[in-house]
Amino acid sequence: MGERTGQERHDADRLMSVSDIRMLFKLGRTAAYQLTRRPGFPAPVQLSRRCLRWWASEIDAYAETLQREGAQRRTHRTTTTQHANSPGAQPRRITGTVRAARSQPREQA
Repeated sequence: MGERTGQERHDADRLMSVSDIRMLFKLGRTAAYQLTRRPGFPAPVQLSRRCLRWWASEIDAYAETLQREGAQRRTHRTTTTQHANSPGAQPRRITGTVRAARSQPREQA
């Protein structure tokens, strides 16, 4: 899988603005800018002094990576929970002081 060169990339890919990134990830403005500064986020293409854009293909690849990592975390969390609830696992103990629950007067109808 080779890296695309200038004209090939221009023909097959498009540049995304922060607004496009906001819509794709369903984020607010501040969160979108924070996302663009995360490690692993694709490097921007600087069109002018204050205008940054990102290649859509790189953003899509980054989004897929986030989805895979999230799925792995969910799978790990599920298997960890199953191990804790397995038949051979020790029951959890409540530690600390326990106080009686406050009784509330019942309203009589």
